[in-house]
Amino acid sequence: MKRMRVVVAFLCLLAGCGGGDDGGGSTSSAGSIPISVGTSSVCVTINELCASVTICQPGTSNCQTVSDVLVDVGSVGLRVFGSRLSVPLTQTVDAQGRALGECTFFADGSTSWGPVQIADVVLGDAPAVRVPIQVITPTFGGQSVSSNPCNDTVDSDPDAASLNGILGIGLFRQDCGSVCAVNSNNTLYFSCQAASCAGAVVSVVDQVQNPVWLLPSGNNGVVITLPNVPESGASSVTGSLILGIDPAASTTPPSAVLPTNANGFVTTVYKGRTFAQSIIDSGSNALFFPDASLAGCPAPLDPFYCPPNALHLSATISGTSGGQAVVPFQVANTQLLVDTRNSAYNNLGGDFSTFDWGLPFFLGRTVFVGIEGQSSSLGTGPFFAF
Repeated sequence: MKRMRVVVAFLCLLAGCGGGDDGGGSTSSAGSIPISVGTSSVCVTINELCASVTICQPGTSNCQTVSDVLVDVGSVGLRVFGSRLSVPLTQTVDAQGRALGECTFFADGSTSWGPVQIADVVLGDAPAVRVPIQVITPTFGGQSVSSNPCNDTVDSDPDAASLNGILGIGLFRQDCGSVCAVNSNNTLYFSCQAASCAGAVVSVVDQVQNPVWLLPSGNNGVVITLPNVPESGASSVTGSLILGIDPAASTTPPSAVLPTNANGFVTTVYKGRTFAQSIIDSGSNALFFPDASLAGCPAPLDPFYCPPNALHLSATISGTSGGQAVVPFQVANTQLLVDTRNSAYNNLGGDFSTFDWGLPFFLGRTVFVGIEGQSSSLGTGPFFAF
């Protein structure tokens, strides 16, 4: 995942974050969840797509609805700030009974730390699923904001992050998969006892999970549908996160189905340059890509682009099986966009090392996200379609 200040962006950068055997997928839908930009007093960052999730104490009706959770198809797993959570959950432990915790790293250098706990999670009107989640708590395991197994200063304030949690519903079933199931030096999972934490091997079933693939129906992926906005942006937008691919695929067939590689990457060709590790990510709030010919913005809006006039550009996205789509897009002057005081823009761009198709890509589109090993009418995941 990747997060940037001024404009927030998340993306899964865990090599090998997939895992698990090929399996079936339910072709029915499990319902939908309202999603929005610009309707919250917490998710106040430009192009920050958020929703609400209900979290319950396992096996009980003691539940809490947590609002202002980032909807992120670029990561895997539900992560909630412990300071925003009031229901008790069940702590996971290793074979020796030591409590399990996890580090989650962001590409801007920020990090979250906290226990892995079991919750019953309700997505919209779908039935509850029992799933390990991360509770972001810097003091877990006797650690602190500045001293912890992540070897970094970790997140502690949801208000500073402009969110109460992250709903990672991307391409994979678990957030690490086979890598963390066999290697204790995975840098993500740790077991803690008496204020001491050490790297831990964690089976795939005990890792933080994508809750969608555990649903009894609609478990083959998600669909994000959002309206487009004017070039000057919009004060807010609302749309739907649909649980399950097939009903939407029959009513709104995609023109391109792009299987990803094992790490969730597609290939983007832009101005003759190939980006083999390109991503599609609703948690990134801009179209991030490197282009030295585009004028950058001065601080504090760097690394975003500020061309004097809006630019009409295009790039080609390709999947691993040869399917491709030409995608036209625009990049406008970030300062002029910010001056409108709107919240949703389809032409916000910024500099990054690879091509990251962030939230502007989703505006005005229906985007399908197929989970690894789950079958659907569009094929078996992992894939993106639009």
